[in-house]
Amino acid sequence: MSSYVKIIYDKIDFLQFKQDILFLKQPQHKASIFQELTLDDFLKIRDFTNSVEDKILNGEKYDINQYEKELFEIWPPVRSLPSSSTLVAKALMKEDIFNSLFKNNN
Repeated sequence: MSSYVKIIYDKIDFLQFKQDILFLKQPQHKASIFQELTLDDFLKIRDFTNSVEDKILNGEKYDINQYEKELFEIWPPVRSLPSSSTLVAKALMKEDIFNSLFKNNN
């Protein structure tokens, strides 16, 4: 895939992510923090989330607290809103992997 096509796909993923955040958020949740998110930040978050999915698929124990802690290091503004890390995970992960984050939390 050419670098131009990859950039287009990345931008589409970025726009899809922002749209998913708006649809998935709770009514009281202020998603305005995601207006500050840049494409580069999104790509770092997406790559990190993909690596977490791979770890879970490989049988590693991983929970939402670990995900949240590492996400805060990648993009600190997400820390300012309660449940934002859960929202990010839900928008980017397959449903069964997302659910396993909470199973491993118990």
